Amino acid sequence: MLGEMYLRKNKLIGIAIGILVGILSYFFGALETAKLIIALIILKIAIKKPIYALILYILSIPFVSDMNSLLMGIVVIVSYRIDFIREGKLKFRFTPANFLLILFTITVVINTFLSVTPSGSFRDFAIHIIAIGIVFMMIHSKNTKKEVYWLSVTLVLTATIVSIYGIYQYFQGVPMESGWVDITQNPDIKTRVYATFENPNLLAEYLIMIFPISITLLFYNKNIIQKICFASISFIILICIGLTLSRGSWVGLAFGMILFVLLIDFKKLVFFIPAGLGAIFLMPTMILQRIATIGSLQDSSNFYRYNLWNMAVDILKDYWFSGIGVGYLAFRKISPLYIRTMSPYHTHNTYLQIAIELGIVGIIVFLLLIINIFRMGVSAIVNSKNRFTKYFTTSYMVSLSAVLVHGMVEHVLYNPKIMLMFWLIVGMNICAYNIYIDEKSIKEI
Repeated sequence: MLGEMYLRKNKLIGIAIGILVGILSYFFGALETAKLIIALIILKIAIKKPIYALILYILSIPFVSDMNSLLMGIVVIVSYRIDFIREGKLKFRFTPANFLLILFTITVVINTFLSVTPSGSFRDFAIHIIAIGIVFMMIHSKNTKKEVYWLSVTLVLTATIVSIYGIYQYFQGVPMESGWVDITQNPDIKTRVYATFENPNLLAEYLIMIFPISITLLFYNKNIIQKICFASISFIILICIGLTLSRGSWVGLAFGMILFVLLIDFKKLVFFIPAGLGAIFLMPTMILQRIATIGSLQDSSNFYRYNLWNMAVDILKDYWFSGIGVGYLAFRKISPLYIRTMSPYHTHNTYLQIAIELGIVGIIVFLLLIINIFRMGVSAIVNSKNRFTKYFTTSYMVSLSAVLVHGMVEHVLYNPKIMLMFWLIVGMNICAYNIYIDEKSIKEI
């Protein structure tokens, strides 16, 4: 009897859903209805557990629009809040980065409302607030090794799909914008890949943040099948980084990998340096041409940056204390008064750009935040005897350092997708540190 009632109830629910889908399809079309159903399914999965929301967030960043990425970010925050309510408590966790994160957020808020164009600064304000909001949710949740591991795997697998698409673009011969390369200095370059991003430098910034994580998974896993899998994945990502022909990313990645070896086992540096130098002789001509022009002012791209930095310093001299306001629109409003021979969206230097946008307080807070994150990471690596903590703390420190080195010649907090990824990596650094602190507390009991 109960079985019949259950079947009848499910049948009625099925009929009701069918009628509802039919009505929606009639008024909005089948495609829009399908999108709505998929969105509701994703929302249901994301709300169920924060780790699911974060995985979907990571998967979405390279493939959906900026607005949808931000909406997914809001879903992540809501998922954490629901989980805190469900658990009946919110455990505030102190880390050396907390105060500086709050201070940086306050600086962003103030420099949005006091911007030369408050409405123009709102885009970057929203991105920073949502991204840093996710960082705070990650900090105050219970961080487990299993979650950090699977988030790392998700980051790497997502980057692999992006990289495969980038390699496909290379063989298809996608068109290259004239400003992407100086043909007189690089005559053999016909294509620079960008995959799902707007230009090759953005793709490179994304991939160099994830390549160290892939290498970590390669060395951390002991199973031979897993090692072969992550070795292949690392190779695919590395090839795509090469095909972006982004010199700044190459320098950033090289710095990051040297740091990786130093932190994991500095003795291996003796092997890696000759191996790296030997690999130069196996590189194709177009790669060697790009390497040869690193730092050359005869290259139009380098010359452009050099002149831009010189002129942008004049903006900093006038706005060193207050800043002009957050975001590229504030910069676009002020820059024509100082930079008349160019029409840049930013200064192509993360540190100079932050100083111009947020003033002296903003750049000092940002630098102190990064220094504290590195100090926390080094403390965990040096003092922890746990293999997981050592490897994954190193991977996220290297990830952050690689993109920050690239930030010396590019503004890595300009594009929404890269901004979201940057703060996610910051969050993962702090999560790795929290795992170390939890281990230390257990040992002291």
